[in-house]
Amino acid sequence: MPRLDYRTQSDLPEDYQYLLSEDAMGEINLLTVMANNPDTLQAYMRYGSALWKDCGLDGADVERVILAVGRELDAAYEWHQHLPVAREQGVTDDELAAISENRLDALNDRQAAVLSYAQAVATDDVDDAVFAAAAEFLDESTLVGVTLLATHYLATQRFLSALSIPIEEDEEFVGWSVDA
Repeated sequence: MPRLDYRTQSDLPEDYQYLLSEDAMGEINLLTVMANNPDTLQAYMRYGSALWKDCGLDGADVERVILAVGRELDAAYEWHQHLPVAREQGVTDDELAAISENRLDALNDRQAAVLSYAQAVATDDVDDAVFAAAAEFLDESTLVGVTLLATHYLATQRFLSALSIPIEEDEEFVGWSVDA
């Protein structure tokens, strides 16, 4: 049970109800707890959408970064939510297994460098070598985008943890193991 109540779409002021609509992400636990403050829910969703769209990565790479950060932080909720999205974006089971098992060297050089950088950002452990490896493949704009994307999912995990938000009641965690 979360530390704060879940809010439904109908609990929100009319101007904010669209935030929990099925056209958005629906009434998932993360958002329904965040809906205790509709203004920040709206800001969170706008920021996340901007990062997905404008960070400089394609959809598959965005999901690889999110999953790599989630796995590094043992963020089961994020892994659970984004695993099917990653598959929809074209991330292969072999890539998912490598991320799940933290075998980033099994990925191509670019993916390994970008995901290692994102994980280091999330754990506050970026050294010159990790940064240089990512910078070999990403321009400055995309480095900013990846850094913000990684910190967004770090913040999301901290929010989930602080407020004890579980995976949706009617769902069982997909697990860390990915059959490749």
